[in-house]
Amino acid sequence: MAGQVLPTVLYFHGGAYYGGSVAGAEMLCRALADFAGCQVISVDYPLAPEHPFPAAPLACYRVLNYLHEHADWHEHADWYQTTPAGFVLAGDSAGGGLALTTAYLDRVVFATNWVEKLVLNYPDVPGAQIEDTSAGIEFKEFGEQMRAFFKSFSSDTLAWGSYFGTVGSLEHPLIAVINAPGIERLPRALVIFGEFDPLRLSNEKLVDRLRQTGSR
Repeated sequence: MAGQVLPTVLYFHGGAYYGGSVAGAEMLCRALADFAGCQVISVDYPLAPEHPFPAAPLACYRVLNYLHEHADWHEHADWYQTTPAGFVLAGDSAGGGLALTTAYLDRVVFATNWVEKLVLNYPDVPGAQIEDTSAGIEFKEFGEQMRAFFKSFSSDTLAWGSYFGTVGSLEHPLIAVINAPGIERLPRALVIFGEFDPLRLSNEKLVDRLRQTGSR
């Protein structure tokens, strides 16, 4: 694909905002680049507790800004060939949440409009207000253990205390994008989650919210 201007995907790894790495997401990003015919830039954003909110989303937006400003590099180098707009943001779990927040910064806060699409793999959705993440799900085996596992996703005090705790409120629009004003300006989004996924119910709420506001 030398000489081609390829679609550019910024990928944000998961890890509850305090874990995970680009190394852990490497094989997924390689597969995405191979099978989707795009170039994938895996973002090594700062992690809590050393870097609490809003360090991560602001760093992700700075990467987007940098790539936009240097889009003409395709005239001078082989490794980076893209256009100034039309970026795709993707991520899993906390990384999916950061992709959503970065798109909100791009479309609503700064109105730069560089992001064309979102691909959110079981994204973290703070503010979705899910009390029981296992509600409506029937476990035929290991029910008690599975319910405890699901509950851990809605009571992660380490993530809250080390990352969000510095703000202490789910009303902040860069934390609870699902409830933020201007969400209708977000780009089209593909939200992917599993049937037996602790984040399923919050993801369903996100999909409903995007549909209600006109995003798809």
